Amino acid sequence: MKKNRRDFIKSMSALGIAGATYPLFTSCLGRTGTEYLKEKITKIEIFRYDINIPRYFSWGTWHNRQHLFIKISAGDFYGWTETPASKNNPNFKPTAWVEYLKQFKGLTIGEAQKLLASEQILGSKRSLKMLESMDMALLDLSGRLQNKPAIDLLGLNGLSAVPGLYCILDKDEKKVREEAEKSIEQNLGHHMKFKMYGDEKVDMKLLKTIRGVLGDEAVVISDVNKGYKKWKSLEELQSILNRFKENGLGAIEDPAHLRTNQWIQLQEMVGDLTLIPDAPLRPAWKGLKSIHPGMGRIFNLHPSTMGSFKDTVDLANKVKEMNAKVMIGDDSLVGPACSAWQQIAIGAGATWVEAIEKNEESQLYLECLKSKPTKKEANGYYSMKPIAGFGVELDTDRLEKVSELYTEV
Repeated sequence: MKKNRRDFIKSMSALGIAGATYPLFTSCLGRTGTEYLKEKITKIEIFRYDINIPRYFSWGTWHNRQHLFIKISAGDFYGWTETPASKNNPNFKPTAWVEYLKQFKGLTIGEAQKLLASEQILGSKRSLKMLESMDMALLDLSGRLQNKPAIDLLGLNGLSAVPGLYCILDKDEKKVREEAEKSIEQNLGHHMKFKMYGDEKVDMKLLKTIRGVLGDEAVVISDVNKGYKKWKSLEELQSILNRFKENGLGAIEDPAHLRTNQWIQLQEMVGDLTLIPDAPLRPAWKGLKSIHPGMGRIFNLHPSTMGSFKDTVDLANKVKEMNAKVMIGDDSLVGPACSAWQQIAIGAGATWVEAIEKNEESQLYLECLKSKPTKKEANGYYSMKPIAGFGVELDTDRLEKVSELYTEV
């Protein structure tokens, strides 16, 4: 195994692709030198953090889910990442993750970056969650080693606070009303996203329930996960969306399965109702080739599906060049990835960030949290004081105690 890995690294060096494909190489050359690239990954730890609160989607229900918090160390320095690794599987064991991560142990930071970059390409067979999680950890670790914020390494310079987007995942009207009321209690009632289910009667009731609680001023958007399927023409789909618009919907994410030209036509047809493409952007390196002006007014950069933070930033820049806006979505994140994506949202000047800590689901994580560079302000916006890496500090002893499983790779 070691021989194969060493041969791989030599071949990658010969190709010289690393500096061209990964931002951290060019960010250090000519500044602080390459010393940090020679630091070896000495320890990789996995903490399985379980959530047992249901989440409802148009395509099914998550009754429980199993997230992994991963800490990757190089001596005294470390980086954190988080991924939703499994759902509806309380006996989940991270065997595949251990196999993936162990190839990085013992590599230098430079070698690890080369290995990662080699799979962040069109046609890659590697899980996007694995690629993205390793990317986040290396960005955090490399930033701490260089004493530079991760967003600086990515070339992001936004500093303005970004509104948090409260998300409701339920089709029970009573529960939806309760959640809308909770959003007000948490000072997040100004921006609301709710799941639609591809049934106009059900979805309209949910919209009216939310508007009844939040009033007319709140920004209310929905995500259908391509749930509207029975339309036979764009005009028919337009009629459905117009009815939602007339009842207070401001924007809709992935309303149906649409080709690029249909996205563009439909956005023109529905006027000031904003379309939000999400699926066409996945992964980020594919989204760079597939998105076109006019597909929507806001584009969703969705955690766990981008695969590469460099390409995510390039995608955000391309969206802005098209005179559109970006939003940062969520993958029901609860831990250190929330702060990382909030920093990306602020740095990229996103219109809002959905990846926010959840009062109930994040409770045990928050009890382990020592500090983080992002903060929820009293008005429900998220601000940042940049520090090295992504900067989340956790009590690992306490985290190990509240985790369902702990293992060292």
